[in-house]
Amino acid sequence: MSPWAPPAPQAQVEFLLTLQRLLAEGSFVATYKFALLHALADLALVKGDDSGAPLALSTADISSRMAELYWRQAAPYSGGTHRHEVLRHATGSQAAIVNELLAARQDAEGSLSRFRRDPAAWWALVRRVDRVVRQMPLWKLQTVGTERLGFLYDNVDGGTSIELKPGVAWCLRAYYSLVTELVRSAWLRFIRRHNPGLESGADLGTFLFGGERCDLSPYLPLLREVQRGECFYCERRLVGEGAAVDHFIPWSRYSVDLGHNFVLAHGTCNGRKSDLLAAERHLERWVERNERTGLWLAEAFGEAGLPADMDASVGVARWAYAQTARANGQVWTHGTELEHLSGSWMTLLAAS
Repeated sequence: MSPWAPPAPQAQVEFLLTLQRLLAEGSFVATYKFALLHALADLALVKGDDSGAPLALSTADISSRMAELYWRQAAPYSGGTHRHEVLRHATGSQAAIVNELLAARQDAEGSLSRFRRDPAAWWALVRRVDRVVRQMPLWKLQTVGTERLGFLYDNVDGGTSIELKPGVAWCLRAYYSLVTELVRSAWLRFIRRHNPGLESGADLGTFLFGGERCDLSPYLPLLREVQRGECFYCERRLVGEGAAVDHFIPWSRYSVDLGHNFVLAHGTCNGRKSDLLAAERHLERWVERNERTGLWLAEAFGEAGLPADMDASVGVARWAYAQTARANGQVWTHGTELEHLSGSWMTLLAAS
């Protein structure tokens, strides 16, 4: 029996209230703390579980996710009085991480997926970002005035890892959409405050947080081979109707491209599934495919310079199905038909 348990309802409320207090009262001289909070939520989703247990995270993993979040924001922005300028992310000189990303974007002509095809260059960038993270926001994030809250992890003021306290990863996963919305709203307010002359409206938020949807066509031949030329969902031949690379766990749930999350489908099946989770019979096929061909896919994706992480894909799937089950939501079977989850998804993903 696990010694851990999900936090009690009152502890969940206290967590959210403390997070709101941190965002409202904390000292923010750069956007680093927003990116750090967002990265912790993303990593809790990918690497954590719903047991309530503490979660150890390396600063390298945190810095890698922060670099991904900042990639778009290091691009020139045109809006209001800003014409092809990189927005300011600090009260003084430009944030060091943004400057690092500026140089990387130039090397890759603005494409994150292209830059990541060179692992040596990517991890060299992550190491430079990591030095900034460990010096600046990591040990200062939880400071409010003269008080150190310490509700996320212990402030040990050094080292290359942290451990999220019991219940923290659970809360970040359970309230992921709310947490990231709170963080993004505060981040957006900071950008507006320190970049006078920006236009109002949703365009700035889309620019900052829209995510880079890369060209998925390079995945198509690999997936066609694995699926023997059949649609993943209806299992009919992919002839005449065209083929679409689909995010098995929808992009709208978690906006990061991961190779093992992709399947090949008819355009009509892809469109009807849309932003819904797939039914458990489709989940069973997805798990079986990744168990059978996951290592081969990882090698093929790597040779093609395409991002892939099977553990991360499974972690996102566990989170997404748990969220839908908790809300008593429905999943897509075929056509316009939906159904409720039976619970077999837990067994399928627990064994994956």
